[in-house]
Amino acid sequence: MSYNTSSNRYAKALISYSIDKGKLDVLYEEVQVLYNILEESQDLREFILNPTITKDYKKSLLDEISKSSLPNTLMIFDLLYINNRIDMLFNVCLAFIKQYYHHKNIVEVTITTPVEISEDVENIVMKYVSTLKDGTIKLIKNKDKSLIAGFTLDFDNTRLDASIKKRLNLMKKQLKTTN
Repeated sequence: MSYNTSSNRYAKALISYSIDKGKLDVLYEEVQVLYNILEESQDLREFILNPTITKDYKKSLLDEISKSSLPNTLMIFDLLYINNRIDMLFNVCLAFIKQYYHHKNIVEVTITTPVEISEDVENIVMKYVSTLKDGTIKLIKNKDKSLIAGFTLDFDNTRLDASIKKRLNLMKKQLKTTN
């Protein structure tokens, strides 16, 4: 069984449980914070993945980090601890967030540009995506100077690439094939 399959199963169980308890939105907020912490801390991810560290020690550290600020995430640690899968924490958080979006009909859209975009451009992007997808649009803005100009737009395994970088790469490829 792959990590993705297992992570999705744990996330689905957590979604169902939190809906039954009426805490879906609260758990989502805490999982989002936990995911951001894990994403930003390479050391913490390596600690969790380290097979030489006991699951008891991993759980006690995670409980200590989370007990006051993220009390609802303790059930995730308990669930993964009981099943000896603490190493899957990052993937379970990610799968939970994706399933939450699906449950709430939220479309995550990432726009990447070389410079900060204006509110008008944000509104145009959100309006455009809303013509393609039903649901609430959650816009994530990234900056990547290597695009030179233009943008990339990512949503639902789709990428619209209107960057100068892509056009230059295409021209470079065409020049190589004609020589």
